[in-house]
Amino acid sequence: MGVGRLRICVDALMLDQEATGIGQYIRSLFEAYCVQYPDDRVWGFFQPGVEIAGVAAEIAARGVQGGRRLWYEQWGVPSRLRHAAYDVVHFPDYRVPLWRSPPRSVMTVHDLAAFVMPHVFPRSKTPVKRWLMRQSVKRASRIIVPSQATRNDLLNILNVPSEKVHVIPHGVKRSAQPLPTRVHDRPYFLAVGTIEPRKNFDGLIRAYHLLHQDRADVPDLVIAGRLGWMYDSTLALPQQLGVAEKVKFLHYVSEATLATLYRDAVCMVYPSFYEGFGLPVVEAMLANIPVVTSSQGALAELGGQFLWRADPYDIGAIATQMGMILDGGIDVRVRAQSAQEWASRLTWQIAARQTRKVYDEVAQGG
Repeated sequence: MGVGRLRICVDALMLDQEATGIGQYIRSLFEAYCVQYPDDRVWGFFQPGVEIAGVAAEIAARGVQGGRRLWYEQWGVPSRLRHAAYDVVHFPDYRVPLWRSPPRSVMTVHDLAAFVMPHVFPRSKTPVKRWLMRQSVKRASRIIVPSQATRNDLLNILNVPSEKVHVIPHGVKRSAQPLPTRVHDRPYFLAVGTIEPRKNFDGLIRAYHLLHQDRADVPDLVIAGRLGWMYDSTLALPQQLGVAEKVKFLHYVSEATLATLYRDAVCMVYPSFYEGFGLPVVEAMLANIPVVTSSQGALAELGGQFLWRADPYDIGAIATQMGMILDGGIDVRVRAQSAQEWASRLTWQIAARQTRKVYDEVAQGG
């Protein structure tokens, strides 16, 4: 039985004007939540100039980007919560305050990349992130994860009790209205994601180079995503391989531009080494374009038999799957349609309802 009207506080400091990844999760989840539960009072901590419809930004922090955000979350947030009225506080970015940890807390862990692949992060950040997550999972009342793979990682790597972890897949919303004209004039493969080593853009570019050597009709490769970290080698690789004229980095793009890129792409290629969920894959499925992705981890949970899969460490296999899309004919269209139907079952409305159940449990002291 639920507890009726709830007062929910959310740490939305991760959200900024160029929301990607976790920022998209925060915005999409709470927009859907506030529509479904209008009687709940939802408020939170925000960066200046950022808002979510239905969420009251009663406590807006200023100047807390980067390292200062970590400081504010660990010291400022618990100080403010001591004098605030709430039933549940949700920390959607892998860590909770360790100093005076607030009671009745929910934490979202999107992945355990810092443990599984520590070498893909700057050395200065990995030990801190790992320590914070180890301590945070002990203090959180409940933990939400987006996939069974992430749940298994939590249980096996951090020894979190199974009853504490709830799998709630991300939703996917319909794309924004596409632009009337194309973003890229020639046919192209599309890749989407922050430019950082875990996404395996180096492997994708090398696979593209192999395909380019084998056939004359290969489309271009367009990569859309803002710069993350350890990206210099990725940006330089097309020139080194002699395909710089065919590979284009767009960096961060608006929602309308992204919708246009999905609409006009030959296919999406997403051979990431490790993901907690893989939202761009589901977005591409919903846009009715074929998808080549990894055969392991959380990405293996998406799309059933309707996607094209490859070992992300096997450059030749990635190139082969891309070639199969080009040669597949009607089978490609049929599988893409089936994948679209599969993806349409993942909604933020369902995610919001499942999250509300976790809030109920925590608010009742469970």
